[in-house]
Amino acid sequence: MRMLRAVPVTVMLGFVLAGCAAVGSAGPGGPAGGGGEVGGPAPLRGFGIDVDEAVAPRVPVVHLRVCGSWGCHEQDVPVHISGPVSAMPCPSGPAADPDTACAAVQLPGPGPGHGYAPVPQLTAEPVTVTVTTPPGAPLVIAAEVQVRPAMVCPGGRTGTAPATAAPATADCAGGAPQAGLRIAADGTVTQSR
Repeated sequence: MRMLRAVPVTVMLGFVLAGCAAVGSAGPGGPAGGGGEVGGPAPLRGFGIDVDEAVAPRVPVVHLRVCGSWGCHEQDVPVHISGPVSAMPCPSGPAADPDTACAAVQLPGPGPGHGYAPVPQLTAEPVTVTVTTPPGAPLVIAAEVQVRPAMVCPGGRTGTAPATAAPATADCAGGAPQAGLRIAADGTVTQSR
């Protein structure tokens, strides 16, 4: 079985953030956020979290506290390790091409960690984010970061590419504020996007 190059989960997370839409739509400005008519599904509102491969196994979950002018939002965010990916062969038969993969499977193994924290109240205004690990965690993290979310517009440049970040003041119908956090090998936390 041949191995596929591992697709960075950051790229996959970008596709998820760009391609997920609220369930149920009342059109633009409707109760569910709508947005389907403005160039693609509405992006999610919240934070992507990337953990360095060197420490990802020691950070199974982080606690996020996000505070802005709208108040505070707290949640535990599971961190999933993105190991190598392998191609699954197609069923055999006279027309089966041995170099064609019919599916991909994620294998256990080392890799960076990734998580996503939806924050429904998030705006494009600066927020204070506190990131901690639970008591007894293999790696202690206790960091406070000032973060400026960016508006992410639906559809990206071509309508099928990952969402593109735009300044918070940009006119971005159906867009949503997002930001990324990176946890480095030494446990420091920074804004990554």
